[in-house]
Amino acid sequence: MKIWIFNHYAIAPGTSGITRHYDLAKELVKLGCDVTIFASSFDHQMRKEIHIHDDKTNALTEEYSGVRFVWVKTPPYQKNDFRRVKNMIAYTIRAYREAMNSDVRPDVCIGSLMHPLAALLGYFVASKKKSKYFFEERDLWPQSLIDLGKVSEKNPIVWLLSKLEMFLFRKADKIVILFDKAKGYIEQKGIDSKKIIYLPNGADIERYGNDIEPVELTDELNQTFSSLKGKFIAVYTGTIGVANNLDAVLDAASILKNQGFNEIHFLLIGNGAEKSRLEKRKVNEELDNVTFLPPVRKEIIPTILSKVNVGLLPLQDSPIFKWGISPNKMFDYMAASIPTILLCDLEGTPLEKAEGGSIIKNNFGDNLAKQLIFYASDKEHTKLVGIKARRYVEKHHTWSKLSKDFYQVIKENIT
Repeated sequence: MKIWIFNHYAIAPGTSGITRHYDLAKELVKLGCDVTIFASSFDHQMRKEIHIHDDKTNALTEEYSGVRFVWVKTPPYQKNDFRRVKNMIAYTIRAYREAMNSDVRPDVCIGSLMHPLAALLGYFVASKKKSKYFFEERDLWPQSLIDLGKVSEKNPIVWLLSKLEMFLFRKADKIVILFDKAKGYIEQKGIDSKKIIYLPNGADIERYGNDIEPVELTDELNQTFSSLKGKFIAVYTGTIGVANNLDAVLDAASILKNQGFNEIHFLLIGNGAEKSRLEKRKVNEELDNVTFLPPVRKEIIPTILSKVNVGLLPLQDSPIFKWGISPNKMFDYMAASIPTILLCDLEGTPLEKAEGGSIIKNNFGDNLAKQLIFYASDKEHTKLVGIKARRYVEKHHTWSKLSKDFYQVIKENIT
């Protein structure tokens, strides 16, 4: 079974970011599939060229644990301006050429909506190759852009994206969703529910556990943990953007500092548009109980999580989340057997079902501070909550299990 995945921002081992498609593909390879991921050679998280340093090379093929990556050369950018749009267009055109130049006919092409052109690219390749087309609806564009306040509902771009979304819904043989309630979002648009596949994010459970040899930390991380010895550490790992609502975390840090709770420390690891502003806020408010660190390789995350007490998942209060959530970091925290504190007014999340943490629905700063004081004061209870989280992930959200379910769907659609 040959599967092609078109994800502009897919990453391989050794870099920071979302490893969803690599983790899925690695397990599909174990089931006998031949998987190729078409991705940009320019790293979106690090904002630098990673794979192709030769101007004469347009594409490079590499293999990781049996998963084939076709790295497509794309121009650099630093901000969300015309240069990033140029990068998207370059990826779409060059990935299409690479796909068309291949003699391989995939059974399935998956177009992932990291941005609309990548999803459309998957459809065009599937159409030309006479393959099945699976449309992966990632972030419910354009509705998420509206609900997060990034664009007006009356913006012409929203109209265009809505038309494109409906086009892809209708053309897809299957629609892959990450959020458990997103089925309702698609059904309300008149799409047959039989086309919809629920494939949430998960965890590579083999990376976590006492019997796993830890990946060596960087000197900066070792120094940080050495300086925080004896502290109760609440960690955040991932993008530092508007939707991630890290102001609420700094609010809690300020409250705890003013109340004299010096045992609790916040470790915020990642990068994003809001990081510089938040770092300035930390300095201005003299929040010495907050440490910012740069992004790290995915392989280091389990070692980091083995040294902390609680995982943080703050989200901007937005209507878009009523369709569900499926953050990678939540499943990483749960797999690492630590409680997750979710800041968002949500019902029926995997975290709630697992009883693997706490959900704060209002007064985020105040209530986060109170919850951390509670966890820090009863470490035995905190440990038991983390164990529940781990058991839930083992049962429902390992990539091994998710890939087997997905494999059966593909098999039924190509036979």
